[in-house]
Amino acid sequence: MSTDTQTIQDAAEDAQSRESVDIHDKASLKQWAAALGLTTEALESAVLKVGPRVDKIKDYLTAGMAGHQQGG
Repeated sequence: MSTDTQTIQDAAEDAQSRESVDIHDKASLKQWAAALGLTTEALESAVLKVGPRVDKIKDYLTAGMAGHQQGG
């Protein structure tokens, strides 16, 4: 199922978004990656680790970034 560009952008900006990323839809994957500021590879990796929900992906990315900053 493809999601329109505006919905993707809105969801990417919403920390509580329950939208899902479909890593099997390459066009959608590219849109989600761009909206979240990631490469498609990084987004696929995040989805495989925490699942397809945008809120979980953002939490995972934020936690990872915080961990790198603290360990630096």
